[in-house]
Amino acid sequence: MAIRLDYLVFYIGNLSYGFDYVYTKRINGHAFYLRRLPQSEITDVADENFDFYNPHFSEDLHTPFNWKYDEKFTDLTRIWDHYSDVALGFIEDWADDYRAPVDPNSDQNVEWGIRFYSPNLKGEQLIYGVNAYPDRFDSFVNYLRSFDPEAPTNVPDDLPYSKGRFAN
Repeated sequence: MAIRLDYLVFYIGNLSYGFDYVYTKRINGHAFYLRRLPQSEITDVADENFDFYNPHFSEDLHTPFNWKYDEKFTDLTRIWDHYSDVALGFIEDWADDYRAPVDPNSDQNVEWGIRFYSPNLKGEQLIYGVNAYPDRFDSFVNYLRSFDPEAPTNVPDDLPYSKGRFAN
């Protein structure tokens, strides 16, 4: 049986800079990608009211309408199954915990985590790390960034991730 995600949340940052959050979610027949900056409120992705969609997605009206969202999001409805397969392909072999020594200067530390849920799994899953990364972590981050309407598509060459920033 194939595992299909209901949601995946990724965060990265540190106590000095704050944490970028990426939310991807499938709900009520549609799916979306949304990134929130460190200054933004953290959202409960499991909340049924946390939902972004384009009501005119399947219509070609070429007419303006009153958009109800202030945040830019990417509609993943048509590619959710593929997105789910690729995202899970990156993380399925990762351990639950990656830790390296922590620097007393919080600017130098990078904490990251992934929360995800599928009805095929036993409850919500969590993978996290501090100053340590699993194989293909940068490829996973680049994959997520590829859906972002405002982020550059490549992780900076001078890892670790521009001191925890998801986007430059």
